[in-house]
Amino acid sequence: MLLNLEQRKTHRDIEVSIIYPEKNKTVERLISFINSLSIKIEGYAEDSVKQINVPDIYYIESEDKISVIYSENEYYRTKYRLYQISEKLAGLGFVQISKYCLININKLEKIIPLSNRRMEAILKNGKRVFITRKYLYDIKKILQENLDEK
Repeated sequence: MLLNLEQRKTHRDIEVSIIYPEKNKTVERLISFINSLSIKIEGYAEDSVKQINVPDIYYIESEDKISVIYSENEYYRTKYRLYQISEKLAGLGFVQISKYCLININKLEKIIPLSNRRMEAILKNGKRVFITRKYLYDIKKILQENLDEK
């Protein structure tokens, strides 16, 4: 893959061109990632409101009917339910790993097997979240697709 960067002082906005011989999963992931840069989710921390960039999200957890968005070092409550967030982030690299948790696959460091066919996902910020058996197939499928691209 070649990366060409060009600065033009006369340009008012960023322009991205993707040139490819054939559309494949790598191209689709690249398009998805670029599109995700413009998507934000509203989060609340104490008395402030913040627009959180989707690529900055590590995982989202539902606690007592309240969804909490975790970035590298911060967390925010949101008014959206987990299923609503899941629908909004579909195709943007997020996968459900339990009834109460979504992770950003791009922030995944490694997966460690545990007893009872459970797994633990370790994210790039060191946070650990459990993957339940019911959702194990989904994450394996996504990881296999990522391997097949390389």
